Amino acid sequence: MNFAAVRLRSWYATPQGMEVARMVMEALQPWLEDSPCRCTLGIGYTQPYMELASACCGDLFGASPAEMGVSPWPVNQDNRIALVRPDALPYPDEHFDRIFLAHFLEGVHDPPVALREIWRVMKPAGRLLVVTPNRSGLWARHDTTPFGWGRPYSRMQLDDLLQGALFVPLRHTHALFAPPFRGQRWLQAAHAWEKTGRRWFSFMGGVILCEAEKVVYATTSPIRSWHGFQAQGVPIPLAEKRPLTNQSLKKMGKAP
Repeated sequence: MNFAAVRLRSWYATPQGMEVARMVMEALQPWLEDSPCRCTLGIGYTQPYMELASACCGDLFGASPAEMGVSPWPVNQDNRIALVRPDALPYPDEHFDRIFLAHFLEGVHDPPVALREIWRVMKPAGRLLVVTPNRSGLWARHDTTPFGWGRPYSRMQLDDLLQGALFVPLRHTHALFAPPFRGQRWLQAAHAWEKTGRRWFSFMGGVILCEAEKVVYATTSPIRSWHGFQAQGVPIPLAEKRPLTNQSLKKMGKAP
């Protein structure tokens, strides 16, 4: 399960939450600048990140799963956040250039079904940005932050999930290398932790960041067994059955 939207809003309003949003967006910023878009949808709780990335994301909209609740955004402006069912998004086919997921995959009931619905509303070759807790990181082991709730992922698990929904992972990185502590000392040391972690122990970051691309035509992956990979059988149509004639028997040398 995920935090409720009101709890997430309260946590991101703390100094720790604001610093987390800044560090995650610092890692994502080069990807956003590489592929600017006209229309972006954020699913889950993405408001703190969309505020920092508004210059590269065009028109911004949000969708919050019904079980999470909703927190209106932006403040003192027309609301752009909708309360939705993850398996039935209220948007037309091939509508968004980019979709951003945060606090979503780790808590949604059926991730494969939700990702196929996301695939439906994304334009061909659209980009999917995913922020999810890292199974190997410290943040997934402490439930004092939102990243300690729900199911964390390893990089391989995340890639398998995306590929099963017809997305191709393009690049990965990590963020949140500082331990999930609180206080002024943590804020002062967080930048140094981030710089050191990216260089020396990137796999230990608290969250995995992944950019994937929607593919329209793709083959299914092979069936994986305990002994490795097994190729899938390809059905071959049978030849049409026709009665043998005297002319056919002559060609075969079996005419009477």
